[in-house]
Amino acid sequence: MRQENFPKNILLIFLFITQFLTLSPVYALNASVIRPKIGLALGGGGARGAAHIGVLRVLEKENIPIDYLVGTSAGAVTAALYSGGVSLDEIEKYVLSGAIRKAYKTDFSIFRALFIHLNKVMHIFTGKPYYAGLYNDHKLHHFIDNAISMSNGSIELAIPLNIIAVDLISGLPVVIKSGDVGLAVQASTAIPTLRQPIPINDQLLVDGGVLKNNPVEEVKKMGADIVITVDVDAKLETIRSDSFTSYEGIITRVIALGLQAQSRSVLDRADVIIIPDLNGVGFLDLNPKSLSTAIRVGEEAAQKAIPLIKKVIKQKEQILRVAER
Repeated sequence: MRQENFPKNILLIFLFITQFLTLSPVYALNASVIRPKIGLALGGGGARGAAHIGVLRVLEKENIPIDYLVGTSAGAVTAALYSGGVSLDEIEKYVLSGAIRKAYKTDFSIFRALFIHLNKVMHIFTGKPYYAGLYNDHKLHHFIDNAISMSNGSIELAIPLNIIAVDLISGLPVVIKSGDVGLAVQASTAIPTLRQPIPINDQLLVDGGVLKNNPVEEVKKMGADIVITVDVDAKLETIRSDSFTSYEGIITRVIALGLQAQSRSVLDRADVIIIPDLNGVGFLDLNPKSLSTAIRVGEEAAQKAIPLIKKVIKQKEQILRVAER
């Protein structure tokens, strides 16, 4: 009798334990948790974009995973390097050492103005189309590709990446999802008149910040359940008229006006908005001290946002659990 009932008793005990674990709140919670996908939108803002480094550093420290990255202009530079596997310490070194500045020059010398005319004449003889802009080199393009290339020359992105530019021909924003990463960054940072437009696939691309400086919607379209955006736009203030005696002063002001107008209608669509206090750091302020300040301020702003980010993650986890039932 005992030998005949023994297997049956074991079966009953097994079924009891299984049912208990299934009904246990702790077991049920752990078994049904689905981590929401998190996307990060890094906006443009020139030198102020150094704050993105500080934001990413805090997210790493707090173990906040990033599943999707979208970058515009300065945000495209950081997004491409980070997605390509470059460490934040290395990205910071590129910024503070002037390596990125050298790859993306912004001076307005008389020599540069004379070179424009010479370059235009050269294009007439070669038959190639000429597009207006102070610079037409591809130093930034090659810098990005070299930084993220593996030893065999191939590029594999650790995080899915989209880069935003604007097509002058159609007048529409363009989302670059594949192809040459460095060339996409070159296009996304091509400030009109400062840099020549970049031709890609029958399009003539310039800085994405012209129409879409905070690419919140593009992050959602990639599949993100939660969108975090970093806004490094300069806040508009009344400034002195003598600030417009230089080309740099006028260009900086016009860019700030355009970016501010965009932000009002876009930022509220994000789940979390991180806005570093970058007063005193100009759009073209490439002084190492100012860049260090931007990075530090980015860290401070991200740290303040961590409680909200974790709250949003928990809320989204609950929604996903309910949807799974």
